[in-house]
Amino acid sequence: MNSPYVHLAELFGMRTRPEADFEKAEDARVGKTAEESARLGRERLDAGDLEAAIEHFKREVRQRESEDIDGRLDLAGAFEAADMAPQALRQYERALKVRADTAEAHLGLSQVLKRNARQRDSIDALEKAIGLEPTNPFFHYKLAELLRGMGARERALIAAQGAVVVAPDDAFYHFWVGDLLIEMRRFDDALDALQAAIELSPGDDYLYLRAAVAFWGAGKPDKAVHAVRLASELDPDKHLYHGLLEALLARQGDHESAALESERASQMEPYDRDALRRVLGEMGL
Repeated sequence: MNSPYVHLAELFGMRTRPEADFEKAEDARVGKTAEESARLGRERLDAGDLEAAIEHFKREVRQRESEDIDGRLDLAGAFEAADMAPQALRQYERALKVRADTAEAHLGLSQVLKRNARQRDSIDALEKAIGLEPTNPFFHYKLAELLRGMGARERALIAAQGAVVVAPDDAFYHFWVGDLLIEMRRFDDALDALQAAIELSPGDDYLYLRAAVAFWGAGKPDKAVHAVRLASELDPDKHLYHGLLEALLARQGDHESAALESERASQMEPYDRDALRRVLGEMGL
C-alpha cells in the first residue's frame, strides 16, 4: 500500500527529519523475515530515515515470494517519499507485471506520473484503479483532484460525484464537490453539496465559511452573514470570521454592526488577512 509518508514528504518537501541522523547509527537491526523487514522499514519511515527504510524494504522484496508484491509497493512508496521518482516508477511497474489487477499499484503509479508532469498517463492509471475497485471513493477523489489541477473542472466534477455516490456519508467528498462548484461559480449547486457536508459534520466551522461564500455568490447576503456567525460560534478564537463579518456588514450598509466586529478583526494575524483577501476575492468583493 502507498505509504502515508509519501504524502508527508510531498507536502513538506522532507527527506529525513534531523533526529533520524542520530538514530541511524544506533539502529543496525536486520529483519529475519519479510514481515520483520517491513516493520523495520515502517519504523524508519516514522523516524524520517528514508535511506534506512529503503534498505529494509529492499530486503523485504528479496525475502518475499516472487508473486508477492507487497514488498515492491512498500519500496515504491519509500522511493516516492525520497523523491526518487524513476526508482518508484520501476517498482510500481514491476508490481503490475506480476499482478496487473492491483488497484493500489495503479494509484501509486499515477501519483509518480503526476509528479513528473505526465498527467494523461496519470489519468489512465487512475482510471484503471477505479475500474478494478469502483467502490473505492478515494480513487474517484484522486482522479477529480488531478483533473481539477489540470483545469478540467467539468470532468473533475463528474469524478468527484463518483466519490459521493460510493461514500454518501463522508462529509469531505460533499465539501470537495461544493468547493469545486464555488470555483465554477455555480453557487446554488454548491449550496446543495455544502448543506449535505454540514449535515454530516455540523461541528466543522470551515464548512460554514465555505457556505457563506456560496450564499453570497448566490445573492443571499443575509444567509452569508448568518453562516459566518455560525462559524464564529464554533471557533470564537478565529479572528478571521470577525474580519469577514466586518467586511460583509459594511458592504450591506450596516456600519453599526460592522463596527462591533472591528476590535476582534483588528487582532487578525497576517495569515488571517491573507485568508480574508482570498475569501473576499471569491465573493467578488
